[in-house]
Amino acid sequence: MARARNIKPALFKNEVLGVADPMLTLLFEGLWLLADKAGRLEDRPLRIKGELFPYRDCIDTEGLLLWLASEGFITRYTVGTKRFIQVENFDKHQNPHRNEPESVIPSVSEGCITTDFGGTTSAIVGSAPADSLIPDSGSLIPDSLTPSTPPALPSDDLFPKFWKLYPNKKGKAAAEKAWKRLKVTDDLFALIAEGLSKQVVCPAWTKDGGQFIPHPATWLNGKRWEDEVKPTSNVHQFPQSRHTGFSDRDYTAGLTQREDGTYAI
Repeated sequence: MARARNIKPALFKNEVLGVADPMLTLLFEGLWLLADKAGRLEDRPLRIKGELFPYRDCIDTEGLLLWLASEGFITRYTVGTKRFIQVENFDKHQNPHRNEPESVIPSVSEGCITTDFGGTTSAIVGSAPADSLIPDSGSLIPDSLTPSTPPALPSDDLFPKFWKLYPNKKGKAAAEKAWKRLKVTDDLFALIAEGLSKQVVCPAWTKDGGQFIPHPATWLNGKRWEDEVKPTSNVHQFPQSRHTGFSDRDYTAGLTQREDGTYAI
């Protein structure tokens, strides 16, 4: 059930959200409405999208939640088999109504913080340290579980190449920060460059001197290289004007030629 919450002016001056995709700010604000008195809610991306963006297609709610968690705006955690979200500093910025029911969702200290919802979890908050989860040296990992080839590692020399290619050179520090979060490998850079090459020639970027080209940090945070670029179509061919071709017209047709070579009507 959505609830009324407060919005403070400082939100719009946040240096991280300010250069990110605006949908991240909208989602963050929307989580306040869905959160209970303690700033907690169920971590159900599909339901969150249905509550906050019922009329918007192609919203990657899971990806947006991952970004908010990576930047420390929310904490995603599990208790048993259920997943929850804690909005950080909720009690500092919100003043829930005194008649609002108390939270029935377990706190972060009662569960496990998950760095990614694809698998592993960290140590239980408030209990044993993470080191205690490391098996004894005698319990070796079988060779069959060791990958045959090491995973691709991020390359540090790719950002200058991206910066040289990107046409809107504003907010370089923010862009470089967003780049590092992506951990760009050679393969990912190839995808980024391919997507960028299509967008730099699309009408949305070339019109009005390129003033609508997103800031590079916004473009990277939103993974905009994955956007579909529609080819230019519906180009109208205008008929030739009746005011052209004067030199090709026969102005003597229907006239009588005089002896002196002139024409008469």
